[in-house]
Amino acid sequence: MSDSLSISTSIREKLQKIRDAGAFRELLTVDERTGSRIKMGGRWYVNFAGNDYLGLAAAPETARALNEGIRLYGAGTGASAVVTGHTRAHSELEELLCDITGKEAVILFNTGFAANQTLIKAGINLKANLLLDRLVHASMQDAVFSAPEFQRFRHNDMVHAEKILEKHPGSLIFTEGVFSMDGDLSDLKKLTELKKRYNSYLILDDAHGFGVLGERGCGTAEHLGISGTEIDVFMGTLSKACGLSGAFIAADRDFIDYLINTGREYIYSTAAPAFIAHALIKTIKYITGNEGRELRHHLHAMTELFRKRFSELDINASLLNSETSIQPVIIGANEELMSVSGKITDKGFLCGAIRPPTVPQGTARLRITVTAAHNDTDIINLTDTLKDIIG
Repeated sequence: MSDSLSISTSIREKLQKIRDAGAFRELLTVDERTGSRIKMGGRWYVNFAGNDYLGLAAAPETARALNEGIRLYGAGTGASAVVTGHTRAHSELEELLCDITGKEAVILFNTGFAANQTLIKAGINLKANLLLDRLVHASMQDAVFSAPEFQRFRHNDMVHAEKILEKHPGSLIFTEGVFSMDGDLSDLKKLTELKKRYNSYLILDDAHGFGVLGERGCGTAEHLGISGTEIDVFMGTLSKACGLSGAFIAADRDFIDYLINTGREYIYSTAAPAFIAHALIKTIKYITGNEGRELRHHLHAMTELFRKRFSELDINASLLNSETSIQPVIIGANEELMSVSGKITDKGFLCGAIRPPTVPQGTARLRITVTAAHNDTDIINLTDTLKDIIG
């Protein structure tokens, strides 16, 4: 058998194993989206599956800002940021993010995945010990396995984290602000204490907190009453609450300069279009102003209504203890989850169906995402449907 036939056979066998485990993924094709609605295959659904937490992706203000940006800067940058891809719009966005985070400097990335990979690789290159919460994002998990030495502490277990730091002071500590699959918050107050006690460095991935939590939308630290100066490195995405795309890292000037000069994901990637940076300036100012505050208050009210209705209806499934937009409903087995998910979709609702290896075996779940674009009727109809289907 030729090598090419052997590889093809191996691919088919591996795909069959994924299908047999009930974990095969297929792409959904979106025809159109507006607010909380999404159209696929000619049919409209109420969308509870995305991360557009404030409903800004389809907002008229966002579209106007994008059109204005295209008129000013054109469609693409055509080069890496370290060549000619860094425009005035990128620079102004960085300055705005410095003001919000209280940091000296900011570096922009095309994705949060690339930003996190850069952070982990920087730690490896600096020969630092890396200490991660066990449930940090796959972007960090994947990169850290190339490190000569790293540790992971049990999720949000500060006793376990301290035991490791006693043996490895001076570590780089990685955590999320809002954990993307469980929706719970990091114990940032305790982590800031530990990083001081053990002369360590705290790196926060606040992809699901930035824009959503805090009175000004500055994220998990603001929500918990922690000064931004307590966080050494802040990573935020611009594709969730901000409604567009990209990510950023905010830190002191030397750290950012180090990433600019060593971060391969930054150096060897074409910079994101300047029109997106221009629009992000508008949406971030919107988020941190009175309009954004009103959206967050509505979002939190919708989240509370969902949890209240879920409890009152006594739905026969476990709802994890999350105060954020991410509301995970544990179903258990993959096959059962896909059956429930299909029935919910038939009723006109789209919810994330999350299976291993994204989550642990036996915890396949509906990842229901409440957004500011939802209203009371959306929440009531969804919870009634969950009761009818799950029992």
